[in-house]
Amino acid sequence: MRRRILYAVMLAAAISGSWASTKRPTMAEAQHAYHIGQYRHSLDLFESLAAQRNAEAAECAGFMLLMGDAMYGNQVRRDVDRAKVFLVEAAAAGRSGAGFLLNMIERTD
Repeated sequence: MRRRILYAVMLAAAISGSWASTKRPTMAEAQHAYHIGQYRHSLDLFESLAAQRNAEAAECAGFMLLMGDAMYGNQVRRDVDRAKVFLVEAAAAGRSGAGFLLNMIERTD
């Protein structure tokens, strides 16, 4: 019985240790990647943060997808449909810039 308990404790510690080593991205990392021109990486980080309900990150991802290759070269392809998804999420969370961008998209379609 003790052996099973010890095994369970060791297994739990190993699992929690591997989860702890999986680092979650931060807005600072995403913004840093953006500012040094690593746009693809930055977009990936913003999308990951948006999946965690970060409205600012959703707004940034939506903006990047809306601007696409015209602004970011071959690192980010323009995808208006995906941009809308992120921008709607951000606008619903109160990000006024996202609402503004959605209004622009609507008026130009």
